[in-house]
Amino acid sequence: MIKRLSIRTLALLLVLISTVPATSGRVEAQRGALVAAANAATVQNAAPAGPVELDATYAAYGFLFEQYKGPEYGSFSEHEIAVLGQVIEAYADLVGSPETLSGLVNGPVRVRRDLKRVVSYTQAGQVIGLGRGAFDLAVTAEANYYAWGAESGDELAQIVFGHEVAHRWIDTVRREAEMDWGDAYGETIWRGERPSTGTWAANAEAGANAEEEAVTNLALYVLSKGYRWTFLRDAPATENRQVWIDGWALDLIAFTNEIQ
Repeated sequence: MIKRLSIRTLALLLVLISTVPATSGRVEAQRGALVAAANAATVQNAAPAGPVELDATYAAYGFLFEQYKGPEYGSFSEHEIAVLGQVIEAYADLVGSPETLSGLVNGPVRVRRDLKRVVSYTQAGQVIGLGRGAFDLAVTAEANYYAWGAESGDELAQIVFGHEVAHRWIDTVRREAEMDWGDAYGETIWRGERPSTGTWAANAEAGANAEEEAVTNLALYVLSKGYRWTFLRDAPATENRQVWIDGWALDLIAFTNEIQ
């Protein structure tokens, strides 16, 4: 049985690499060639032209849902807002309050239906964009993106949205506490199913992006899924690897509580 070391202790030894919030695409492609395409597709854009209404159902939590009418940007149905609202409420329950979550995501964040793209993303500003694939397993599969074990469009949307919310949480801690929990994941979690595969950091030269897997697994943890995900195999993690992943998540939560 492998004994898990405290990731908080290991993370304290990390050097802050960057305090600039990431702007790249946030749903990593399964094929290496798609990674660059996804990142290129998610560069920060100007706000869409045209009138927009804002659904403020979750404003207290730091989220506003944009309601556009047009071929490029769409509206969220009442059902879709409720589905994503479950994610928001789960994060708020975990961190203690709606106000705390709003601060962690640097709200208010505007949630947008971006019909021009399949991939979803978070921008350096105040936008989370959900692409066409967010609620659609078939579109996601056709574009060869991860579905992370989702069995329905609603479940996929919750994981995708939770992935983006987790990015904003890690970005805030990186910026305000000068602690990079994406790097902490990369330094302590091995990339494959066994320690012999090496950590994410050890595979960095191969283009490995630890934070993408980290935020996916944080979303799965927050949503109380009974599994975590291994990107290298595109499959659920082994029980032993999940113990380490959940240890990282628990240490992140404890660290966040300490700096509030």
